[in-house]
Amino acid sequence: MKLLLLVSFLSLWRRSDGTGAAPINKLLVKEGDDVTLPCSISSKNIRQVLFDWKKDKRQEVFMYDKGKVYDKGDNRQDEQFRGRVFHFPEHLDVGNASIVIRATKLTDSGDYTCLFPLLLPDIIQSNIELVVGAAPKPSVTILDGPPDWARLRCEVLGASPKPDVQWQNRAGDIVPAEEPQVSEREGGRYDIILQTTVNKTNNYRCVSTQEEINHQIYTEIFAQVHGAAPKPSVSILDGTTDWALLQCEVLGAFPKPDVQWQNRAGDIVPAEEPQVSERGGRYDIILQTTVTKTDHYRCVSTQEEINHQTHAEIFVLLNGAVPEPNIKILGETKEGVQLQCSVRGASPKPDVHWQNRAGDIVPAEEPQVSERGGRYDIILQTTVTKTDNYRCVSTQEEIHHQTHAETYVHDNLFKDKTSHCTSVPMVVIITIIVTLVIPLLVIALLVKTIMNQRKNAKQKGSSTEVLPLNGHQLSNGSGST
Repeated sequence: MKLLLLVSFLSLWRRSDGTGAAPINKLLVKEGDDVTLPCSISSKNIRQVLFDWKKDKRQEVFMYDKGKVYDKGDNRQDEQFRGRVFHFPEHLDVGNASIVIRATKLTDSGDYTCLFPLLLPDIIQSNIELVVGAAPKPSVTILDGPPDWARLRCEVLGASPKPDVQWQNRAGDIVPAEEPQVSEREGGRYDIILQTTVNKTNNYRCVSTQEEINHQIYTEIFAQVHGAAPKPSVSILDGTTDWALLQCEVLGAFPKPDVQWQNRAGDIVPAEEPQVSERGGRYDIILQTTVTKTDHYRCVSTQEEINHQTHAEIFVLLNGAVPEPNIKILGETKEGVQLQCSVRGASPKPDVHWQNRAGDIVPAEEPQVSERGGRYDIILQTTVTKTDNYRCVSTQEEIHHQTHAETYVHDNLFKDKTSHCTSVPMVVIITIIVTLVIPLLVIALLVKTIMNQRKNAKQKGSSTEVLPLNGHQLSNGSGST
């Protein structure tokens, strides 16, 4: 926290001799910082005048005399300020006689006056109370402590003015502490040690306040008291198909915790009377409960006195809860591809339905339900007509349980069905082709046969040869004409 530089007008005063004096201005500055001490005569050029700064009316701080200064090596200037005090030459024309003290020290604290002895005799033009404060950050440690408490130590060294030191918890409440150990060293610095003993796990801060310089700073530390409850240990001791016995153990806790079972929704689960034992101020607690529903259960340990809470969680899957459904692709039908979902040995009776990838419910046949010894076997079939991811979802509201299985129906299943359907018209086409082609072939064969017969007959008719003899025609046959 940075020290705030504040100026406050504390009072007005007059010299005892009746002359006027400037009001006292109080300046607060952190050790090591620079500080400006203001002084001016309204809009008057003071290059050719004399002004003088003094501390506590006797120490020479800085003098300006018509352009000459003794800020370096001049024996008249107090050794404390040599090489550390400067004025503003560029502002002399407007009457600014302010000075800057570099790297302030605690010994710089005091009353400063600005005078114009020749121009305004016996008039204090500026009157300033400078307070230089040392405000170191506290140092905090945990010294020691048995399991039930911790001893904290805070050190504020070299502070000035003397600070008020106290311990606080995270809420800002003051924590009772021992009497502070205070020692003063040369130069008005104070060393303060403040110790306290705590028995609760918390964040603790050591706060150092210096009201004179409007300054406050703190350092924080976390104290984990060993007795704070560790994380509970949870287990399933026993169970049947219908219930499970759960056990929670919290060991070595201080202060005594409140332990309870909760379900996933945060509702308290009824439990048996806790088994509590004490050993050396620490508490061992065992808490058992019997549950009949599949759920996430947590054992919660709360210690209000130290604002501490922790828990451990366990999942209980009762045997009657639905296992993951079993899916089969039965095959194709005239309507599409038939899927079957089987849920076996479920208790209580689940609600089963089909969904597509988008989560929309897919219409299905009436479920086939059979019961055996309070358990249910359910078969649900559906026929789908599109390629998609299909899931069979089983929900048991009574035990807040839901599970599903998924399958992918590929488009090949639908392509096979399409090719089977298109094979019927192909047979018809082939039949028509065969029916038409065979008669045509027969007709073509008959035509060819007839044409061959005619050709042969023609060749036989042209085989009789006529020869001329003595003006008569004779045949080469056996007959004569």
